[in-house]
Amino acid sequence: MSASRRLDALLAAGVGFVAGVPCSYLKTFFAGCAELPLSSFLPAVREDHAVAACAGAWLGGTRAAAAMQNSGLGYCLEVLTSLHLMYAVPLPMLVSDRGDPGDFEEHRILGQRTRRLLDLFEIPWAEARSGAEGDDANWLVAAAERGRRPAVLLVGKGADS
Repeated sequence: MSASRRLDALLAAGVGFVAGVPCSYLKTFFAGCAELPLSSFLPAVREDHAVAACAGAWLGGTRAAAAMQNSGLGYCLEVLTSLHLMYAVPLPMLVSDRGDPGDFEEHRILGQRTRRLLDLFEIPWAEARSGAEGDDANWLVAAAERGRRPAVLLVGKGADS
C-alpha cells in the first residue's frame, strides 16, 4: 500500500509504470509514486516526455499511466495525436481538473476548456470520485485499452486520495 488510494487502484488494475509532471491537485498521488521502485516511476520535467515514456513502456509490454495538470494536457497534444492516437497506443491518464473561478488565473483559460478539448480529440474522459478509486481506475484502464487510445480521469481539487 502506498500513500495514495488512487495509485494503489491503478496498480491493482495492472499499471506497472507511471510518468508525469507533478501538480498540487495530485500531491497525494505523486507522493505515492515517489515510493515506487525507480524502474516504475519517471518524474518527468515535461508532459510530452511523460506520455512518450509511457508509449515506450507499453511497447515493452508494461501497462503505463501518465499524470499531469490540464495545462500539461494541452502542451502534449502533439505527442498524443502523432503517437498514441495515430498508432493506437492506449494511455490511461490522470489529469488535474484546474480552472474553476477560485483557481489561479493561469489555470482558468485551458482549465475551462479541458472537456471540450478532450471531446474534440475524441478522448474519453470521466471525473474522479472520492471513495471510488477502484472503479475509477478500472474504468480508466478499460477505456484506454478498449479504444486503444488515451483516456482521461479528471481529478478535481480534493479528489486526490
